Amino acid sequence: MLHIRPHRRQFVLGSLSFKPYQDWFCQEIEPNIWISHCPDLRISWTKDADGVSWGLFGLAIESLPEKLDPLGEIARTTTPNVPEMYMTWSGRWLLVGNGQIHLDASGLLGCYYGVCNNQMWVSSSPVLLAEILQLNQTSEIDSRLLQYETGISWFTPPRSPFHSIQHLLPSQVLNFKQQTIKPRPLMPPIDQTRSYEELLEAVKISLMSILRRLSHISPQLWLGLTAGYDSRLMLILSRMADIEVLTFTRKAGRTSIADLILPPQLAAQCGYSHEFKTVGKEDRSKKEVLLKHSGNNISQGDAEPFLKGVREGMTGISFGGHGFAIASGFAQLRTLSATFDDPELTAKEIAYLFREPVNSTATEGLKQWLAWVKKYPQDNLDWRDRFYLEQRQGGWLSAKEQVYDLAILERFPILNCANIYCLLLSIKEEKRLGSLVQEELMSQCMPEILKYPFNPDDSYFGIAKIISSKSWQLPAYINYQLTGKLRWIWRSLTLSKN
Repeated sequence: MLHIRPHRRQFVLGSLSFKPYQDWFCQEIEPNIWISHCPDLRISWTKDADGVSWGLFGLAIESLPEKLDPLGEIARTTTPNVPEMYMTWSGRWLLVGNGQIHLDASGLLGCYYGVCNNQMWVSSSPVLLAEILQLNQTSEIDSRLLQYETGISWFTPPRSPFHSIQHLLPSQVLNFKQQTIKPRPLMPPIDQTRSYEELLEAVKISLMSILRRLSHISPQLWLGLTAGYDSRLMLILSRMADIEVLTFTRKAGRTSIADLILPPQLAAQCGYSHEFKTVGKEDRSKKEVLLKHSGNNISQGDAEPFLKGVREGMTGISFGGHGFAIASGFAQLRTLSATFDDPELTAKEIAYLFREPVNSTATEGLKQWLAWVKKYPQDNLDWRDRFYLEQRQGGWLSAKEQVYDLAILERFPILNCANIYCLLLSIKEEKRLGSLVQEELMSQCMPEILKYPFNPDDSYFGIAKIISSKSWQLPAYINYQLTGKLRWIWRSLTLSKN
């Protein structure tokens, strides 16, 4: 196993420098304001047209082909207009400047903050922040144990794993000098008067532009390919953008039969190679590193690919189609009303849908989030779609991405762009729910790819194919199927008692 140490690609901002390791970089960006960070974290500095310094953490790519790269755009933009300019950036990033912190479209480069001795401290790592604020006593730690695919499997922002630490929402800007929070729009104004064809074309152009620019940043691009809609569309757009990608599929006990059979065929259809990445046994030393790096901010199941080294040995950048669910709709929430009056009641309704006990700290976090949403709504942005951005992405996926900061392979969330989310949500619901957008774009770009089914049940392939496909790990496959059913039954019984 390659040597892995905690806190890779993390940063800390505070009144003093902070060095968990000697090779961390420390820089005083303003009087008594220090940035400390791992040398593996991408950070670039520039000045805007008014001479104000800005630091870009992580990787951001401009989605509009006619615009310059992010640093170039900052250099020709006045200070008040910088927040409007970054609406078209894709990726996982954080922007520091003018005494403020701005997040990417859904807060995937997480930002946690807390106060000690009247000094504000900020970090991408709740564990590092807890260490600085000395919050490791039991009374400060949320005792809720996250369960994979059971209940609400993340700490619901603005809550964090620690009671005295807050998780910055994507719809918030943190002023670390004044120690205040102000609202910001999640995306440009949603315009439902634009034609369906115009919106689809704009989405396609933006994604292809990002892919081309990404190929210039890394000579080695990996696409995680499944039998679903999202990664298949990204495969087709990569071909249309005329870039080279390496496709792969994770091969584990819980991998579906469709994911074992269809990805090689899909890749071949588009002229790409494909390989399976087989998981190994859990590495105990990795588990210890994970605990020091992320604490209990992620479930064991969500951390499994890292623990079993599925991407070990891979270099470059990996991307996928995660994020299209903003267009497809969070099916569970569609049973609830598009409007709400009582944050507490709606939080309990969400908990019930997710089979989460209503007295859980997750429900309390949802109540706080809904109160913020009610106070600062955005025109034409349904709170249920906003839940996907600020909770599922900003809460669950953000914590998961922080785990994968430990890996050499860099992950890039190509769909994570405020303007792309705006384009998708400008499409009328009847034309975007249920993966209709992805299917229509595939039909326009490469209709022959539609002959392959999308996520068919294992039974679609027949018992003989199931056995032959899973012969290498049949006991693990059977165990995963049974465990999923038992997990559902147990959660149902738990809810009935509450």
